[in-house]
Amino acid sequence: MPGLLPYNLRVVNYRRNKTGNPNDHFFFSIVTEGKKPWFDNPEINGLILEIVKAVEAKSGFKFSAWVILPDHLHWLTMAGTADYSKAIWAFKRGVSAQFKRTRTISQGDILWQDRFWEHTIRDDDDYCRHVDYIHYNPVKHGYVRSPRDWQWSSFAEYVANGIYPEDWADGEDIVIDGMQYD
Repeated sequence: MPGLLPYNLRVVNYRRNKTGNPNDHFFFSIVTEGKKPWFDNPEINGLILEIVKAVEAKSGFKFSAWVILPDHLHWLTMAGTADYSKAIWAFKRGVSAQFKRTRTISQGDILWQDRFWEHTIRDDDDYCRHVDYIHYNPVKHGYVRSPRDWQWSSFAEYVANGIYPEDWADGEDIVIDGMQYD
C-alpha cells in the first residue's frame, strides 16, 4: 500500500506496562517466525529449559508456570525488578545462538517473531485463568489428550504441589473464560 513505511522503518508507539511492583505477574507468549515448529523434539526442549533457567538466574525472573509447544511458548512470571523485555531478548538470543552452534538453523534463518505478547495479571482470578490456560494449551492444540501427557510444562510441578489433581482436564474440552490467546 502506498504511504506505508517498510517494516524495519515503522515507528512503534507501544509502551510496556512496568508497574514498579516487584510482586506483579506477567503472562508472555513468544512465537517462532511463521509458527515454524522448531521445538518439536526433546533435545531442543531440554536446551530451551536450560536457557530459561539461566535467564531466570541472571534476570531475577520467577517462573510461576510455563509450557513449550512446537511453535511457541507461554510463561507466567513474577518479573521482580527485572526488565522483562531484556530478559526475553536474552532468552531469544541464547536459543538462536545455540541453534546456530548446533546447526539446527542455518545462518540467515529467522527463529523468532520480532515481538512477544505480554499481559499484566490483574488479580488472583486472572492469575488462575492464565495458569490453567498454560497447562491446557497442549490439549487445546491437539498434541495430547491430557495436560499430564505433555512433559514440557510446569503441570507436573503443580500436581506434585497439590494444586491440580493428576487427571485435571483429562480428555475434556474446557473453556477458560477470557482466554482467547493462541
